[in-house]
Amino acid sequence: MANCSPYRFREACARLPWLGALLEAYAILDAGIARAVAADSRNPACHSGCHACCLQPIPVSSLEVQGLRWFALTQLSGRPARLVGAALLLSPTGTGERCPFLVDGACSVYALRPMACREFVVFGRPCQSEEHVEALRPEDLLPLPEAAQSRAFAALLPHYGVVGPEAVATALRDRLILHDTRILRGHDWSSLAAALACK
Repeated sequence: MANCSPYRFREACARLPWLGALLEAYAILDAGIARAVAADSRNPACHSGCHACCLQPIPVSSLEVQGLRWFALTQLSGRPARLVGAALLLSPTGTGERCPFLVDGACSVYALRPMACREFVVFGRPCQSEEHVEALRPEDLLPLPEAAQSRAFAALLPHYGVVGPEAVATALRDRLILHDTRILRGHDWSSLAAALACK
């Protein structure tokens, strides 16, 4: 898994507290997923170059969108930046639900890929294009490590104005962050696309 430690982007995290919280949440979730995969007797079918899951709707929270924007602006350059910028401008109906951050079959924002991408681990055979694994072979999906997801969400809650144990417990029970989630393609990416076109 990619290094999502806050230490990788230490200087940026010092200026952008939300980024440190987002990276901490990703690290918590990644560790929980790694434990769940290790506890399973099967090997994940997911591998470098496998991107069938990038061709479906991807739910993202507003903080994750902010993270994707930041990463694309600060870490992408040249051809990958221009390709992402062009993909962001395409109508979702014209491209299906293909993730605009997919470049040459690989995730260009892998270190800051959304939680939904991190949680989607498939066993057995690799996914086929347009295959709906959830419906066709749910037994091949890694069960969601809910405790890790809750701890990851808790790391983000202060940036939603939620502080204190009771407020955090209520926000987790009410699934506040999931209520802040929309499909990635449903966001307005025009300003990011314009900025990336110049890189």
